[in-house]
Amino acid sequence: MGDVAGRPAAVTGAEPFRSFICKVASRCNLDCDYCYVYRHADQSWRAQPQRMSLATAAQLGRRINEHAVAHGLAQVDFVLHGGEPLLLGVDYLRALCQAVTRHAPDVRIRWNGQTNGTALTEEVLDFCQEWDVTFGLSVDGPRAVNDRHRRDHAGRSSFDEVARALELFGGERGRPYWGGVLAVIDLAADPLECYSYLRSFGPPSIDFLLPLGHHDLRPPGKEHSLTGTPYADWLLEIFQVWYRERPQPLRIRRFRDIIALYLGATRSSEEWGLQAVDFIVVETDGEIQAVDTLKVTYPGACRLGLDIFRHDFDAALASPLVRARQESWRALGETCRRCEVVRVCGGGYFPQRYSRRGGFQNTSVYCADLMKLIRTVTGTVLADLREVSRPPTERPAR
Repeated sequence: MGDVAGRPAAVTGAEPFRSFICKVASRCNLDCDYCYVYRHADQSWRAQPQRMSLATAAQLGRRINEHAVAHGLAQVDFVLHGGEPLLLGVDYLRALCQAVTRHAPDVRIRWNGQTNGTALTEEVLDFCQEWDVTFGLSVDGPRAVNDRHRRDHAGRSSFDEVARALELFGGERGRPYWGGVLAVIDLAADPLECYSYLRSFGPPSIDFLLPLGHHDLRPPGKEHSLTGTPYADWLLEIFQVWYRERPQPLRIRRFRDIIALYLGATRSSEEWGLQAVDFIVVETDGEIQAVDTLKVTYPGACRLGLDIFRHDFDAALASPLVRARQESWRALGETCRRCEVVRVCGGGYFPQRYSRRGGFQNTSVYCADLMKLIRTVTGTVLADLREVSRPPTERPAR
Protein backbone atom coordinates (compact mmCIF):
# COMPACT_ATOMS: atom_id res chain seq x y z
CA MET A 1 0.00 0.00 0.00
CA GLY A 2 3.02 2.26 0.31
CA ASP A 3 4.05 4.77 2.94
CA VAL A 4 1.37 7.06 4.34
CA ALA A 5 3.85 9.89 4.89
CA GLY A 6 4.45 12.82 2.55
CA ARG A 7 3.34 16.36 2.16
CA PRO A 8 -0.28 16.79 0.96
CA ALA A 9 -1.31 18.96 -1.92
CA ALA A 10 -1.08 22.69 -1.24
CA VAL A 11 -4.21 24.48 -0.11
CA THR A 12 -5.48 26.50 -3.03
CA GLY A 13 -8.16 28.44 -1.19
CA ALA A 14 -10.43 28.51 1.80
CA GLU A 15 -12.90 25.68 2.19
CA PRO A 16 -16.41 27.08 2.75
CA PHE A 17 -18.32 26.10 5.85
CA ARG A 18 -20.71 23.25 5.19
CA SER A 19 -21.70 22.64 8.78
CA PHE A 20 -22.85 25.13 11.41
CA ILE A 21 -22.69 23.97 15.02
CA CYS A 22 -25.23 26.21 16.68
CA LYS A 23 -25.39 26.54 20.45
CA VAL A 24 -29.14 26.95 20.68
CA ALA A 25 -28.98 26.33 24.44
CA SER A 26 -26.08 27.30 26.71
CA ARG A 27 -27.13 25.30 29.78
CA CYS A 28 -27.28 21.59 30.50
CA ASN A 29 -29.18 19.50 33.02
CA LEU A 30 -26.21 17.14 33.46
CA ASP A 31 -22.85 17.84 35.10
CA CYS A 32 -20.58 15.36 33.33
CA ASP A 33 -17.17 15.49 34.97
CA TYR A 34 -15.26 15.58 31.68
CA CYS A 35 -17.39 18.19 29.89
CA TYR A 36 -15.31 20.61 27.85
CA VAL A 37 -17.92 23.39 28.08
CA TYR A 38 -18.58 23.54 31.82
CA ARG A 39 -15.67 21.78 33.53
CA HIS A 40 -12.57 23.26 31.91
CA ALA A 41 -10.56 26.44 31.40
CA ASP A 42 -13.01 28.55 29.41
CA GLN A 43 -16.09 29.51 31.43
CA SER A 44 -17.59 31.94 28.91
CA TRP A 45 -20.85 29.99 28.91
CA ARG A 46 -21.78 31.85 32.08
CA ALA A 47 -22.18 35.11 30.13
CA GLN A 48 -24.20 33.56 27.30
CA PRO A 49 -28.00 33.83 27.04
CA GLN A 50 -29.61 30.59 28.13
CA ARG A 51 -31.14 30.12 24.69
CA MET A 52 -30.68 31.50 21.19
CA SER A 53 -33.35 34.11 20.53
CA LEU A 54 -35.55 33.83 17.46
CA ALA A 55 -34.11 37.14 16.22
CA THR A 56 -30.61 35.66 16.45
CA ALA A 57 -31.84 32.52 14.68
CA ALA A 58 -33.27 34.64 11.87
CA GLN A 59 -29.98 36.50 11.45
CA LEU A 60 -28.15 33.19 11.49
CA GLY A 61 -30.38 32.01 8.67
CA ARG A 62 -29.50 35.10 6.65
CA ARG A 63 -25.76 34.58 7.18
CA ILE A 64 -25.98 30.88 6.28
CA ASN A 65 -27.93 31.71 3.12
CA GLU A 66 -25.41 34.42 2.21
CA HIS A 67 -22.51 32.01 2.68
CA ALA A 68 -24.18 29.22 0.70
CA VAL A 69 -24.98 31.49 -2.24
CA ALA A 70 -21.49 33.01 -2.28
CA HIS A 71 -19.86 29.56 -2.39
CA GLY A 72 -22.39 27.68 -4.50
CA LEU A 73 -23.54 25.36 -1.74
CA ALA A 74 -26.87 23.64 -2.35
CA GLN A 75 -27.02 22.10 1.13
CA VAL A 76 -25.54 22.72 4.59
CA ASP A 77 -25.81 21.03 7.97
CA PHE A 78 -27.32 22.87 10.93
CA VAL A 79 -26.41 21.18 14.23
CA LEU A 80 -28.68 21.86 17.21
CA HIS A 81 -26.10 21.89 19.98
CA GLY A 82 -25.56 23.14 23.50
CA GLY A 83 -25.69 22.67 26.40
CA GLU A 84 -28.68 20.42 25.94
CA PRO A 85 -30.86 21.57 23.02
CA LEU A 86 -33.91 19.53 24.05
CA LEU A 87 -34.24 21.66 27.20
CA LEU A 88 -35.73 24.34 24.94
CA GLY A 89 -38.86 22.23 24.32
CA VAL A 90 -40.21 21.19 20.95
CA ASP A 91 -42.37 24.29 20.45
CA TYR A 92 -39.37 26.58 20.71
CA LEU A 93 -37.22 24.29 18.57
CA ARG A 94 -39.91 24.37 15.87
CA ALA A 95 -40.02 28.17 16.02
CA LEU A 96 -36.23 28.35 15.83
CA CYS A 97 -36.10 26.05 12.79
CA GLN A 98 -38.81 28.11 11.13
CA ALA A 99 -36.90 31.34 11.78
CA VAL A 100 -33.72 29.94 10.26
CA THR A 101 -35.46 28.38 7.25
CA ARG A 102 -37.53 31.48 6.49
CA HIS A 103 -34.35 33.53 6.11
CA ALA A 104 -32.36 30.91 4.20
CA PRO A 105 -34.47 30.40 1.07
CA ASP A 106 -31.62 29.51 -1.30
CA VAL A 107 -30.06 26.57 0.51
CA ARG A 108 -31.37 23.24 1.74
CA ILE A 109 -30.75 22.83 5.47
CA ARG A 110 -30.13 19.37 6.81
CA TRP A 111 -31.00 19.33 10.52
CA ASN A 112 -28.87 17.45 13.04
CA GLY A 113 -28.46 17.61 16.78
CA GLN A 114 -26.64 16.19 19.78
CA THR A 115 -28.47 15.25 22.96
CA ASN A 116 -27.78 13.59 26.29
CA GLY A 117 -31.14 11.85 25.87
CA THR A 118 -32.63 12.77 29.24
CA ALA A 119 -35.37 14.90 27.64
CA LEU A 120 -36.10 12.63 24.68
CA THR A 121 -39.82 11.86 24.39
CA GLU A 122 -42.36 10.76 21.81
CA GLU A 123 -43.11 14.46 21.32
CA VAL A 124 -39.47 15.05 20.39
CA LEU A 125 -39.76 12.25 17.83
CA ASP A 126 -42.79 14.09 16.40
CA PHE A 127 -40.53 17.12 15.94
CA CYS A 128 -37.82 14.97 14.37
CA GLN A 129 -40.31 13.51 11.93
CA GLU A 130 -41.74 16.92 11.07
CA TRP A 131 -38.34 18.54 10.40
CA ASP A 132 -36.37 15.42 9.47
CA VAL A 133 -33.93 15.99 12.35
CA THR A 134 -31.29 13.38 13.17
CA PHE A 135 -29.90 13.35 16.72
CA GLY A 136 -26.72 11.80 18.03
CA LEU A 137 -26.97 10.42 21.56
CA SER A 138 -24.22 10.87 24.15
CA VAL A 139 -23.95 7.74 26.31
CA ASP A 140 -20.81 5.97 27.51
CA GLY A 141 -22.08 2.48 28.34
CA PRO A 142 -24.16 0.51 30.88
CA ARG A 143 -25.26 1.89 34.24
CA ALA A 144 -21.98 1.62 36.16
CA VAL A 145 -20.04 3.32 33.35
CA ASN A 146 -22.66 6.01 32.81
CA ASP A 147 -22.98 6.85 36.49
CA ARG A 148 -19.25 7.23 37.00
CA HIS A 149 -19.23 10.40 34.91
CA ARG A 150 -22.70 11.43 33.68
CA ARG A 151 -24.70 12.59 36.70
CA ASP A 152 -26.97 15.58 37.20
CA HIS A 153 -26.11 18.68 39.22
CA ALA A 154 -27.31 17.04 42.43
CA GLY A 155 -25.11 14.01 41.82
CA ARG A 156 -28.00 11.75 40.83
CA SER A 157 -27.85 9.08 38.16
CA SER A 158 -29.01 9.93 34.64
CA PHE A 159 -29.05 6.31 33.53
CA ASP A 160 -32.78 5.59 33.61
CA GLU A 161 -33.54 8.56 31.36
CA VAL A 162 -30.71 7.65 28.98
CA ALA A 163 -31.83 4.02 28.87
CA ARG A 164 -35.28 5.26 27.89
CA ALA A 165 -33.70 7.32 25.10
CA LEU A 166 -31.82 4.26 23.85
CA GLU A 167 -35.09 2.35 23.72
CA LEU A 168 -36.85 5.18 21.88
CA PHE A 169 -34.09 5.66 19.32
CA GLY A 170 -33.63 1.91 18.95
CA GLY A 171 -37.33 1.38 18.29
CA GLU A 172 -38.99 1.35 14.90
CA ARG A 173 -40.23 4.93 15.16
CA GLY A 174 -37.03 6.50 16.44
CA ARG A 175 -34.49 4.64 14.33
CA PRO A 176 -34.74 6.91 11.23
CA TYR A 177 -33.82 9.91 13.40
CA TRP A 178 -30.89 8.35 15.26
CA GLY A 179 -27.51 9.56 14.04
CA GLY A 180 -25.55 7.27 16.35
CA VAL A 181 -23.75 7.22 19.70
CA LEU A 182 -20.95 9.37 21.09
CA ALA A 183 -19.20 7.52 23.92
CA VAL A 184 -16.25 8.89 25.89
CA ILE A 185 -13.71 6.17 26.69
CA ASP A 186 -13.39 5.24 30.37
CA LEU A 187 -10.30 3.11 30.97
CA ALA A 188 -11.92 1.64 34.07
CA ALA A 189 -14.72 0.19 31.94
CA ASP A 190 -14.57 -3.12 30.12
CA PRO A 191 -14.39 -2.21 26.40
CA LEU A 192 -16.23 -5.29 25.15
CA GLU A 193 -18.98 -4.82 27.74
CA CYS A 194 -19.46 -1.21 26.58
CA TYR A 195 -19.46 -2.23 22.92
CA SER A 196 -21.88 -5.11 23.50
CA TYR A 197 -24.26 -2.92 25.50
CA LEU A 198 -24.36 -0.08 22.98
CA ARG A 199 -24.50 -2.43 20.01
CA SER A 200 -27.54 -4.21 21.46
CA PHE A 201 -29.70 -1.16 20.68
CA GLY A 202 -28.73 -1.17 17.01
CA PRO A 203 -27.27 2.33 16.58
CA PRO A 204 -26.11 3.17 13.04
CA SER A 205 -22.70 4.18 14.39
CA ILE A 206 -20.62 4.52 17.53
CA ASP A 207 -17.85 7.05 17.97
CA PHE A 208 -15.59 6.19 20.90
CA LEU A 209 -14.03 9.49 21.96
CA LEU A 210 -10.68 10.08 23.64
CA PRO A 211 -11.22 12.24 26.74
CA LEU A 212 -10.31 15.82 25.98
CA GLY A 213 -6.97 16.71 27.48
CA HIS A 214 -3.61 18.14 26.47
CA HIS A 215 -0.01 18.36 27.67
CA ASP A 216 -0.87 20.70 30.55
CA LEU A 217 -4.03 18.79 31.47
CA ARG A 218 -3.21 15.15 30.93
CA PRO A 219 -6.11 12.73 30.54
CA PRO A 220 -6.70 9.76 32.86
CA GLY A 221 -4.07 7.08 32.38
CA LYS A 222 -1.57 9.51 30.87
CA GLU A 223 -0.73 11.53 33.99
CA HIS A 224 2.74 10.08 34.56
CA SER A 225 3.85 8.93 31.13
CA LEU A 226 2.90 9.58 27.51
CA THR A 227 4.65 6.48 26.20
CA GLY A 228 2.02 3.97 27.32
CA THR A 229 -0.90 3.05 25.07
CA PRO A 230 -3.89 2.38 27.36
CA TYR A 231 -6.41 3.97 24.98
CA ALA A 232 -5.14 2.11 21.94
CA ASP A 233 -5.26 -1.15 23.92
CA TRP A 234 -8.84 -0.40 25.01
CA LEU A 235 -9.98 0.37 21.47
CA LEU A 236 -8.15 -2.56 19.90
CA GLU A 237 -10.11 -5.02 22.02
CA ILE A 238 -13.24 -3.73 20.31
CA PHE A 239 -11.57 -3.56 16.89
CA GLN A 240 -10.60 -7.23 16.93
CA VAL A 241 -14.26 -8.17 17.47
CA TRP A 242 -15.89 -5.53 15.25
CA TYR A 243 -13.55 -6.04 12.28
CA ARG A 244 -14.33 -9.75 12.01
CA GLU A 245 -18.10 -9.41 12.32
CA ARG A 246 -19.86 -10.26 9.06
CA PRO A 247 -21.93 -8.44 8.21
CA GLN A 248 -20.69 -5.56 10.31
CA PRO A 249 -23.70 -4.40 12.32
CA LEU A 250 -22.68 -0.75 12.63
CA ARG A 251 -20.00 1.81 11.83
CA ILE A 252 -17.32 2.61 14.37
CA ARG A 253 -16.18 5.94 13.04
CA ARG A 254 -12.68 5.86 14.47
CA PHE A 255 -11.86 2.56 12.78
CA ARG A 256 -13.63 3.43 9.53
CA ASP A 257 -11.73 6.73 9.28
CA ILE A 258 -8.35 5.05 9.80
CA ILE A 259 -9.10 2.42 7.15
CA ALA A 260 -10.50 4.93 4.67
CA LEU A 261 -7.58 7.34 5.00
CA TYR A 262 -5.08 4.50 4.75
CA LEU A 263 -6.71 3.36 1.51
CA GLY A 264 -6.47 6.84 0.00
CA ALA A 265 -9.55 8.78 1.11
CA THR A 266 -8.99 12.50 1.50
CA ARG A 267 -11.87 13.29 3.85
CA SER A 268 -12.84 11.97 7.26
CA SER A 269 -14.27 13.19 10.54
CA GLU A 270 -12.68 16.22 12.18
CA GLU A 271 -10.19 14.32 14.36
CA TRP A 272 -8.41 12.53 11.52
CA GLY A 273 -6.52 13.32 8.34
CA LEU A 274 -5.29 16.58 6.90
CA GLN A 275 -8.41 17.88 5.20
CA ALA A 276 -9.57 21.44 5.81
CA VAL A 277 -12.08 21.76 8.63
CA ASP A 278 -15.38 22.90 7.12
CA PHE A 279 -17.51 23.75 10.15
CA ILE A 280 -17.93 26.76 12.42
CA VAL A 281 -19.55 27.34 15.82
CA VAL A 282 -22.19 29.98 16.62
CA GLU A 283 -22.96 30.73 20.27
CA THR A 284 -26.42 31.56 21.65
CA ASP A 285 -25.76 35.31 21.40
CA GLY A 286 -24.60 35.03 17.76
CA GLU A 287 -20.86 35.09 18.45
CA ILE A 288 -18.88 33.17 15.81
CA GLN A 289 -16.28 30.89 17.37
CA ALA A 290 -13.75 28.28 16.32
CA VAL A 291 -14.14 24.64 17.34
CA ASP A 292 -15.66 24.60 20.82
CA THR A 293 -13.47 21.79 22.16
CA LEU A 294 -10.68 24.38 22.37
CA LYS A 295 -12.36 25.44 25.61
CA VAL A 296 -10.23 22.82 27.38
CA THR A 297 -7.02 24.73 26.60
CA TYR A 298 -7.28 28.30 27.91
CA PRO A 299 -9.93 31.02 28.38
CA GLY A 300 -10.85 32.66 25.09
CA ALA A 301 -9.20 29.98 22.94
CA CYS A 302 -12.27 29.83 20.67
CA ARG A 303 -12.71 33.59 20.30
CA LEU A 304 -12.48 35.07 16.81
CA GLY A 305 -13.82 38.53 17.68
CA LEU A 306 -16.72 38.04 15.27
CA ASP A 307 -20.50 37.79 15.44
CA ILE A 308 -23.28 37.20 12.92
CA PHE A 309 -24.72 40.69 13.31
CA ARG A 310 -21.57 42.54 12.24
CA HIS A 311 -19.69 39.90 10.24
CA ASP A 312 -20.31 37.32 7.56
CA PHE A 313 -18.89 33.82 7.64
CA ASP A 314 -16.19 34.70 5.12
CA ALA A 315 -14.69 36.89 7.84
CA ALA A 316 -14.36 33.73 9.93
CA LEU A 317 -12.70 31.93 7.02
CA ALA A 318 -10.05 34.68 6.99
CA SER A 319 -9.33 34.53 10.73
CA PRO A 320 -5.90 33.11 11.73
CA LEU A 321 -7.32 30.38 13.96
CA VAL A 322 -9.65 29.05 11.27
CA ARG A 323 -6.90 29.29 8.66
CA ALA A 324 -4.69 27.18 10.92
CA ARG A 325 -7.36 24.45 10.87
CA GLN A 326 -7.84 24.81 7.12
CA GLU A 327 -4.13 24.74 6.31
CA SER A 328 -3.55 21.86 8.69
CA TRP A 329 -0.14 20.86 7.31
CA ARG A 330 1.32 24.28 8.15
CA ALA A 331 0.02 24.03 11.72
CA LEU A 332 2.00 20.84 12.40
CA GLY A 333 5.31 20.70 14.22
CA GLU A 334 8.35 19.11 12.62
CA THR A 335 7.95 15.81 14.45
CA CYS A 336 4.48 15.33 12.99
CA ARG A 337 5.55 16.40 9.50
CA ARG A 338 8.15 13.66 9.46
CA CYS A 339 5.86 10.97 10.87
CA GLU A 340 4.89 7.95 8.76
CA VAL A 341 1.23 8.06 9.78
CA VAL A 342 0.57 11.81 9.55
CA ARG A 343 -1.81 11.43 6.60
CA VAL A 344 -4.02 9.29 8.81
CA CYS A 345 -3.79 10.90 12.24
CA GLY A 346 -3.37 14.46 10.94
CA GLY A 347 -1.04 15.17 13.84
CA GLY A 348 -3.72 14.34 16.37
CA TYR A 349 -6.81 16.29 17.35
CA PHE A 350 -6.03 20.02 17.53
CA PRO A 351 -6.92 20.68 21.23
CA GLN A 352 -5.01 17.58 22.31
CA ARG A 353 -1.75 19.02 20.95
CA TYR A 354 -1.82 22.10 23.16
CA SER A 355 0.65 23.22 25.81
CA ARG A 356 1.36 26.70 27.16
CA ARG A 357 4.97 26.32 26.06
CA GLY A 358 4.51 24.90 22.57
CA GLY A 359 1.05 26.08 21.59
CA PHE A 360 -0.50 23.65 19.11
CA GLN A 361 2.71 22.49 17.44
CA ASN A 362 3.30 19.62 19.86
CA THR A 363 2.54 16.03 19.07
CA SER A 364 -0.77 14.85 20.47
CA VAL A 365 -0.91 13.90 24.14
CA TYR A 366 -2.26 10.63 22.67
CA CYS A 367 0.55 10.23 20.11
CA ALA A 368 1.68 6.80 21.31
CA ASP A 369 -1.92 5.53 21.35
CA LEU A 370 -2.60 6.88 17.86
CA MET A 371 0.56 5.31 16.48
CA LYS A 372 -0.24 1.87 17.89
CA LEU A 373 -3.90 2.06 16.88
CA ILE A 374 -3.15 3.13 13.31
CA ARG A 375 -0.36 0.59 12.80
CA THR A 376 -2.46 -2.27 14.15
CA VAL A 377 -5.62 -1.39 12.22
CA THR A 378 -3.82 -0.70 8.94
CA GLY A 379 -1.60 -3.76 9.40
CA THR A 380 -4.69 -5.94 9.78
CA VAL A 381 -6.26 -4.44 6.66
CA LEU A 382 -3.06 -4.82 4.66
CA ALA A 383 -2.74 -8.48 5.64
CA ASP A 384 -6.31 -9.10 4.49
CA LEU A 385 -5.75 -7.28 1.20
CA ARG A 386 -2.64 -9.36 0.53
CA GLU A 387 -4.55 -12.52 1.34
CA VAL A 388 -7.46 -11.83 -1.00
CA SER A 389 -5.06 -10.87 -3.79
CA ARG A 390 -3.37 -14.29 -3.70
CA PRO A 391 -4.59 -16.97 -6.12
CA PRO A 392 -7.00 -19.39 -4.40
CA THR A 393 -4.52 -22.25 -4.82
CA GLU A 394 -1.93 -20.36 -2.74
CA ARG A 395 -4.22 -19.56 0.17
CA PRO A 396 -3.90 -21.67 3.32
CA ALA A 397 -6.68 -24.15 4.02
CA ARG A 398 -9.19 -23.04 6.62
